[in-house]
Amino acid sequence: MASETKGGLKETIVINAPSETIKKALLDFESYPNWMSGVVETKVTSRDKKGRGTRVKYTVDAVLAKISYVLKYSYKDKENRIDISYVEGDLDDVEAYYEFAPLSKDRTEVTYYYKVSYSLPKALRGPIVGRLLKQVDKRVMKAALGDLKKRAEELASS
Repeated sequence: MASETKGGLKETIVINAPSETIKKALLDFESYPNWMSGVVETKVTSRDKKGRGTRVKYTVDAVLAKISYVLKYSYKDKENRIDISYVEGDLDDVEAYYEFAPLSKDRTEVTYYYKVSYSLPKALRGPIVGRLLKQVDKRVMKAALGDLKKRAEELASS
């Protein structure tokens, strides 16, 4: 269950795969439309020296409309963490990270923190819309972790 922290959401899940397999799934941005809920299109616009995506453009089906945005990825290999920040697009801001804690050779605890600020007209800002968006955020987080678990476990078993 996602817990609320400082305006964002944080959830932990155990995935039956090594952390390297989970990272392999996460870093295969081009395959997201095939397995990640709501993702229509992705495009890696820059990479680091190791070939990992550092800027990725997303187009996502947000039910009422398709939205696009660019996220920046920073890799903290020693901390076993991937930080994600907002660059530009149809949102106001995104702050997120994944942390990986190996439990055994083939099991990893993954913690996902996710905080998004939406671009909304002034007339739509308020407590009711805020609660609705928080519910949307919880569904997005649950789907993202569930999709990641399914994909990483498929990769681990193949």
